[in-house]
Parts: sequence; C-alpha cells; structure tokens
Amino acid sequence: MKGHCRGNPNEGDTSSLVEEINKKEEIVEQKDNLAEQLSQVTKNVGDVKEIVDNPEAAIENLKKIVLAVKAAGQSTDNAVTAITNAILDSRNVVFTNKLDDESLKQLQTKYNSYYQQEETLFKSHGRDISQMLERNKDRCYEIINKGDGVYFGRKTFMRLYIAFRTFFGIILLEIVYGIVKWLGI
Repeated sequence: MKGHCRGNPNEGDTSSLVEEINKKEEIVEQKDNLAEQLSQVTKNVGDVKEIVDNPEAAIENLKKIVLAVKAAGQSTDNAVTAITNAILDSRNVVFTNKLDDESLKQLQTKYNSYYQQEETLFKSHGRDISQMLERNKDRCYEIINKGDGVYFGRKTFMRLYIAFRTFFGIILLEIVYGIVKWLGI
C-alpha cells in the first residue's frame, strides 16, 4: 500500500468540510439570485399584462372622448343655428319710441351742452397743436441758425461712420500700394 503523507490527519476532513460549506454558500447565493430573477420576471410579466390591458382601456377612453366631442359639436351647431335664427327674426321687430315734449326738451338741452363742450375742446386742441408746431418750427430754425450741424439718428450715424472708415481704409491701401509700386519693392 502506498502511503500518502499528510501533515495533519484531520486536514482532509476540514478541507472537505470547507468545500462543502463553500458549496452550500454558493447554492444559497444562486438561490437568492434565482429568487431575484424570478421576482424580476414576475414584475416583467405584470408590466406586459398592464401594457396589454392599457390599450383596451385607452381605446375605451378614446371612444368616450369621441362621443363627447360629437355631442359638443352638435350642441355648438344647435347654438349657432339658434343665434342665426334669432338674428333673422330680429329683422321683423320694430322699435318705436315716443317722447313727450318735456323729454324732448331735456334731450335737446343735453345735446346742446355736449355740443358746446366738444366745440370748446376742439378749439382748445387746435390752439395747443398750433402752438406746439410753432415751438417746434422755432426750435428747428434756432438749431439751423446756430450752425450746430446736422443730427443723425444712431443707425444713420453708425452706417456713415462704417462707410467713412471703409473708404478711408481703401484710400490708405491705395496710397501704400502706389508708394510700394513707385519704390519697386
């Protein structure tokens, strides 16, 4: 019989025991993983079932919405027809108003008062406008006579400034080009 040399007679038992414990732990871990995967599959099945059930509910809701929109449209059509008929029927209505002499005098007095106020306001506005125009005309002549120059708006000034700088640059380049050509460089 061949003999194996073992350092510890119990070492073989412990290593198999450690192996067995490791296997059991691995089995427990696999069991937990499988339980988690089963839970995920169950959740996915529930999600799929919900997705399948939702279109049916959505279709039912859409059918209800379509019916409500049709009913609202018919109600609107009925309202438009009623308004149109009321307008057409109102053409046949005749209004009459009878004023006694005292009411007519009060109405005429109010109208005259209103007319006088409007005429006063019109004249006042006319005077104010002519005075304003006269002041503006005087101010314009004052600026022109002082020789202060011409005033441009911001956009016009910027356009003229850019044009001036561009033309000045072109002329400067032409001068430099002429000097370089004259010197033969």
